[in-house]
Amino acid sequence: WVNPVNALKADPKATSALQQKISSSHPLSSPGYFRDVQTRIKKFIESGQLGLFANGYWSNPAYKLPPEADLMAVAHYLEALDMQKEIVKIHTIFGGKNPHPNFMVGGVPCAINLDGTGSSGAPVNMTSLNFVLERIREAEAFIKNVYIPDVIAIATLYKDWLYGGGLAASNVLSYGTHTVVPGDKSTDLIPAGAIINGNWDEIHPVDVRNPDEIQEFVDHSWYQYANGAKGLHPWDGETEA
Repeated sequence: WVNPVNALKADPKATSALQQKISSSHPLSSPGYFRDVQTRIKKFIESGQLGLFANGYWSNPAYKLPPEADLMAVAHYLEALDMQKEIVKIHTIFGGKNPHPNFMVGGVPCAINLDGTGSSGAPVNMTSLNFVLERIREAEAFIKNVYIPDVIAIATLYKDWLYGGGLAASNVLSYGTHTVVPGDKSTDLIPAGAIINGNWDEIHPVDVRNPDEIQEFVDHSWYQYANGAKGLHPWDGETEA
C-alpha cells in the first residue's frame, strides 16, 4: 500500500499538515521531523541497500498514495519498529520467553514478590509491573493515534480493493472473541454474529454449541463422512481419509 521511494517527492510541511488532519494527538508531527525521516529514506535509497524496503515494485502504478501520505506512513512504520522494541521488553520481565511467557501454559515461571522482603531482586515486583503498565499505555496511545488513523486514511484511497470475493462478500460469521469474563460469551468485546446473503442491516445471533447452526462439510477436502454430504458440528467431525 505504501511506496517509500515516492516519499522522497513529499513536501514535509504538507506531510505535517496531513498528520495533523488525520491525528492531531500524535506528537511526532512537525515539518522538521518529517524532513529528517525523508533524509533517512534518501540515504537508504542512495546506498543501494534498501534493507527492509528491498524487493518492492516501487514503480508499479498500483501504488495510489500521494507522496505526503507515503512519507507519513513510512515514518510511522519506522516508529512502529521502535515501539515493537519497547513492547518486547515486557517479555523479559515475564520469563524472558516469547511466545510463551510465564503467564501462559508452557511458559517459564519466575518469582513474584510485589513489595515484601527481597522484592527488589524479584523479576516481578511493583517496579517491573509499573514498567509493564507504561509500555502498555504507550502501545495503546500508538494504536489510537497512529495505527488506526493510518488504516482509515490509507483505505480511503484503496476503496476498489474492498470488493471482497466469493461467499465472503455476502456471508460473514464471527464466533465472538476477546472475552472479558472467562467462560461468559456475553462479555465478548467482539460478539458472535452472522451476516447472511449480504444483508448487513441484520445480524443473526450465533450459538456456537448448536449443531444445527455450526457445521463443517468435507465436500472439497481429502476427508469423508460416514453420512456423506451431511454437515457435522466440529466436535462431532470425522477425519477419515
